[in-house]
Amino acid sequence: MAALLARMGLYMAIFLTVVPALMLLFLNPRTAEFVVTALTLGMGLFLALISSLALYRERKRL
Repeated sequence: MAALLARMGLYMAIFLTVVPALMLLFLNPRTAEFVVTALTLGMGLFLALISSLALYRERKRL
């Protein structure tokens, strides 16, 4: 069950990383939208790290 949740978190992290990364290419720096998108990108990368670690620990246990 933990592996399923970690995999879902990884899918969400990929979405939260790819979409803001593409949006940052078209947004003007020094705007509120740019800052919020950059923070979302950071949260996506953090979620990817946590989900990857959870998947690694789950597969290592089996």
